[in-house]
Amino acid sequence: MVAAGMFISVYGNRLFRFALAAMGFGLGFLAAMSLFEDQEDITRVLIALAAGGVVAFLLFSLVKFSLYIAGGILGLVAGLVVVGVIGIFGPDLDGVVGAVIAAAGTGLGAFFGRRLGSMVVLLASAAGGAFLIINGLEVLFNSRFDVDTADPTAVVSQKLTLVVFAILFGLSALSQYDYRRFRQRVLH
Repeated sequence: MVAAGMFISVYGNRLFRFALAAMGFGLGFLAAMSLFEDQEDITRVLIALAAGGVVAFLLFSLVKFSLYIAGGILGLVAGLVVVGVIGIFGPDLDGVVGAVIAAAGTGLGAFFGRRLGSMVVLLASAAGGAFLIINGLEVLFNSRFDVDTADPTAVVSQKLTLVVFAILFGLSALSQYDYRRFRQRVLH
């Protein structure tokens, strides 16, 4: 997941079809890891890899809807960040409320994705890449130190993790925006 997040963060705007596949892999992997938390670790990882592959193929083939998908991914990550911020400054939310906020963010992002145009691709790849890097590192470290990784929103609710997410998102968005401006100057 860390490698997929790094690929998305660096090449998301340039190779968006492959970035969609990488985002799909990360989303499928995280969903399967949280759904099959009662399984043994090796079974859980194999199921998560298979689910990630299926979702990656699905998003890769749905490139016609890329702006809606990118908006949905941006909205999902924004919803999870909102849940994390609420967890830091407010009451601790249960899983249902967090899922409702994430689903609402996904729906709003998909709705406005087409209206944001090509900028949504840049923002979604920066946000999705940063999110996958953070969660990939969490899975990596927690598997080494035997800590529960079932809740992907739990790691975002920590202050340091939120700051690292913001830094990764900012760096990725700025570098992709800079490349985009450079490409426009060279081509025009």
